Amino acid sequence: MKKIYKSGVVRIESQGPPAVLQYSIQEVQEPGAHEILISQKAIAINFVDIMYRNGTFPIMSFPATIGGEAAGIVEHVGSGVTSIKEGDRVAYYNSLGSYAEKRLVKVEDLVKLPDDISYDQAASILAKGLTARMLIRQIYAVKPGDIILVHAAAGGVGSLLSKWAKALGATVIGTVGTEAKRAIASDNGVDHVIVMETQDLGAKVKELIGNQRIDAVFDGVGKATFEISVKLLKNGGTAVLFGMASGNPHLDMNYLSKRQIRLVRPALQQYLPDMYSRELATRELFDAWRDGSLGTITPTVYALKDAAVAHRDLEEGKTTGSIILHP
Repeated sequence: MKKIYKSGVVRIESQGPPAVLQYSIQEVQEPGAHEILISQKAIAINFVDIMYRNGTFPIMSFPATIGGEAAGIVEHVGSGVTSIKEGDRVAYYNSLGSYAEKRLVKVEDLVKLPDDISYDQAASILAKGLTARMLIRQIYAVKPGDIILVHAAAGGVGSLLSKWAKALGATVIGTVGTEAKRAIASDNGVDHVIVMETQDLGAKVKELIGNQRIDAVFDGVGKATFEISVKLLKNGGTAVLFGMASGNPHLDMNYLSKRQIRLVRPALQQYLPDMYSRELATRELFDAWRDGSLGTITPTVYALKDAAVAHRDLEEGKTTGSIILHP
């Protein structure tokens, strides 16, 4: 007879505002073939979770558990699993259903955690750090002397990207939404902080760099920032649109082509298609954390039961850096 586990879970019955996130106790089956039962210790909140919750991205059936990233300890392994054992510390970043105390995950979605990486650190930097790595190591290889523009530089991806790019020798211009986030962006390695609520982006960049142009733009905001950002690029520059927090931007392909601007709209899975590539990327990410390139990681922590509050705070711009849930 299969064992049944009890787990606190945050689910939605329909898409909508943060209030649709409801906590309850649910049953979890023991793992099947090539599955792992994880007792989760830290669960990441990413902006894509909001897009699943509010209806930007479709969900095929309800009730549904959103979220895709967490870290924890292996409680039980299913048949056919040889690479991971009970008691191993693991994390994942692309397995929908993470807002739970315990859950089943396919073994191929997991990465083992080194002893010096805590659960909170793993949940704070895995998806965001691998995204930052993809942006500045694979899509546009940041080098000394580059001038780059990073939007939402006090946010989860933006903060890691800014620190890492600065360590690679770039001059980092970063935007934040409010004056309250200026100091945070500066601490993240941003050389020049632009406050979007009070400063004109185009005019301020021109004031900062004069006749120079930006080499690459990293934009996770979208509609509110992208159109002006591409106008600040040099001919042949790179525009990376990796998020749409403010909506889908207008893309003038004729303008981009005329100026030979390279537009990239990446998905992390495209750049990390298999376990081997994920292992190499994760190793480089953790090495960057160890050598100080990513600075100090101090996530904002909410209880799993308060996922709705965390979503509301993230949408209202009240948070900085990484956000995690504790079961």
